[in-house]
Amino acid sequence: MPLPIVATLRDAWSLFRRDRDLLIRLAAPFLFWPPLAVGLLVPDPPLPAEPAPGGGQGEATARAMAWFDSVGTWAGHYGGLYFAAYAIGMIGSAALFALVLSGGRFSVGQALRLGLRVAPRFLLAMILVALPTGVGMLLYILPGLYVAGRLMLVGPVLFAERRMPALAAIARSVVLTRGTGLSMAALAGCTYLGGMIAAQPFLLLGDRIEASGGNPVAMALVQGGAAAAGMAAGLAQVLIAVAAYRRLASRGI
Repeated sequence: MPLPIVATLRDAWSLFRRDRDLLIRLAAPFLFWPPLAVGLLVPDPPLPAEPAPGGGQGEATARAMAWFDSVGTWAGHYGGLYFAAYAIGMIGSAALFALVLSGGRFSVGQALRLGLRVAPRFLLAMILVALPTGVGMLLYILPGLYVAGRLMLVGPVLFAERRMPALAAIARSVVLTRGTGLSMAALAGCTYLGGMIAAQPFLLLGDRIEASGGNPVAMALVQGGAAAAGMAAGLAQVLIAVAAYRRLASRGI
C-alpha cells in the first residue's frame, strides 16, 4: 500500500514543532558550522580543462590525466577536512534521530551520548547508502531518488529497533519500504532536491562575488546561507525519515 506523502510530511512538521528548540540547538553545531567552515576555508575541487580546438585523442588523454593529478593533489590537501565535516554531520544526524525517536524524553546531552555510541555503525551505514544513491543520481536523478527512498529508514531502524549491523539495517529498510518505492522516492526528493534548489541561489551568488574580486564579508554571508539551507535539508531528512518509519513500522512487518 502506498505511503500517504502529505500525511507523512504533516507528521514530520508536527515532530519539528514538538522539539523545535532542542532540534535547532543540536543541529547547528553539527549541520551548520562544519559546512560553513569548509565553504570558507576549502577551495572547490578542480574542474576538467576545456578541450583545445582540433585536439585529438592524445590531447584528450593528456588533459584527463592532468585533471586526475590535480584532483589527487586537491584531495591530498583538503580531502581530510571534507571527510571530517561529513563525519561530524553524521554524528549530528545520529543524535537528531536519537532525540526525535525518544518521544521528547531525551535532552540534547542524552541524545548526543546515544548518537556517539551508535555513530560508528551509523556512519558505516550512511556511507554504504551513499554509494548506490550517488550512482543512481548520476543516472538521471530518478533512480537515485528511488534508491534513496528505499534506504531512507536506515537511520530510524538503527535507533528504534534491536541492535543490528549496518548491512542488516539497510536490508530492514528495504523490507519496510516494499510496495512504497514511488512514495518514498517522492519523500526523498523533498530533501535531496529541495536542499539542492534552496542552496543554488547562494552558490550562484558566490560565483558572482568571486568573479568580482571576492569580498570576504559578502562571501561569508553567502556561505552562511548555503550552510543554513543544508542544515534545514538535513534536519528535514531526519524528521521525514522518522515520520515514514513510524507509519511503515506500524504495519507490523
